[in-house]
Amino acid sequence: MSTLPRSLKENASASSRLPARQDGLAADADASRLVIRDKRTDQVPHPATVESGNFAAVETETVTLQAGRNGQGTVIFNPIPAEKSSPTVAHVDWLGFTLLLSEARVRTWLFKELSAVFGLPVSEVKKAGWNGYTQRAELREFGIVAWGGKAQRGTVHVEINGTGCGRIADWAQIRAWGETHHAWITRIDLAHDDHEGAQCNAEQVLAWHERRGFNCGGRNAKVKLAGDWHDLTDGRTIYIGTRGNKMLRCYEKGKQLGDTTSSWFRVELELRNKNRHLPWDMLIRPGQYLAGAYPCLAFLALEQAKLKTTQKATAMSLECMTANASRLAGKAINVLMKVHQGDSKKVVGLLRREGVPKRLVPYQGHLTRHGHERGAHEDS
Repeated sequence: MSTLPRSLKENASASSRLPARQDGLAADADASRLVIRDKRTDQVPHPATVESGNFAAVETETVTLQAGRNGQGTVIFNPIPAEKSSPTVAHVDWLGFTLLLSEARVRTWLFKELSAVFGLPVSEVKKAGWNGYTQRAELREFGIVAWGGKAQRGTVHVEINGTGCGRIADWAQIRAWGETHHAWITRIDLAHDDHEGAQCNAEQVLAWHERRGFNCGGRNAKVKLAGDWHDLTDGRTIYIGTRGNKMLRCYEKGKQLGDTTSSWFRVELELRNKNRHLPWDMLIRPGQYLAGAYPCLAFLALEQAKLKTTQKATAMSLECMTANASRLAGKAINVLMKVHQGDSKKVVGLLRREGVPKRLVPYQGHLTRHGHERGAHEDS
């Protein structure tokens, strides 16, 4: 058994560059696997050091050559965690996984497991499918379950969004569940929030790029800019890499939520399992895998608190909603108060509608708590 450094991947023959199987079926498990291990990759210097003003080039992934039944091979990338970084400098912000399961057991077993283990109960079964699956169920506003369809070959897929991930308290339990039931991760997002924008901001990310901080396999990753780079009020985004392979989104999160003066900056790594193995270990060491993705990220040091992030997002969304409501209806409310002799209860009754604004749906579980905390703060 040997390992091949990623930098040698370009020299692989065309016959060994086949697309990776996405279904992860048992047939693939039976295929023979050739692992080529170069001992130098086991000694990657993390955190990365800076040499002559630039970041040192380090291997961020090892490569496995998986032999198929037809004698040809598939190149599989394996992320390398930065062992010296803290596991808690990032949090899981999206999780998608697939497992083999009969359609009959989706309702009788999986629905119960998602509620008991993940804390995400099924709220509604839809008639429409999802991405080739013929049936779909909603996990309230936290994700979906999809199953059915001959082309899916007996698989079931689960997607948990960022808000749903924020509800999960025990990631070790989720890891054990996934490994026990032989599920495989298809997508995972690892996020780092700098609420003050002191360590991570748009200018810093571009400076890291200039110093080859996004160097992978000897080459600097491609960069794409999007958003408001003129007035600087609506938010800027920097994309590193490509979404189908390895995408890092660096963006002004606070401005995305509507606060034009916010310094809140997010660094978010999206990995998919196309030609890549995503271990369940990433759930309990998200900070180390994010730090290991690019040389410059090994310097991240701010500990993450998902609850604090959710509460901050809730507060920003409420403030933005209040400002918009005042701008759009403030004068009308003023007139109605005069017409009804200052009877605020009657005016509210005339204007009130059932439901929650779409932008606040992900945070509705925190709205009451935020109101109590705000009231207590104001009283003090």
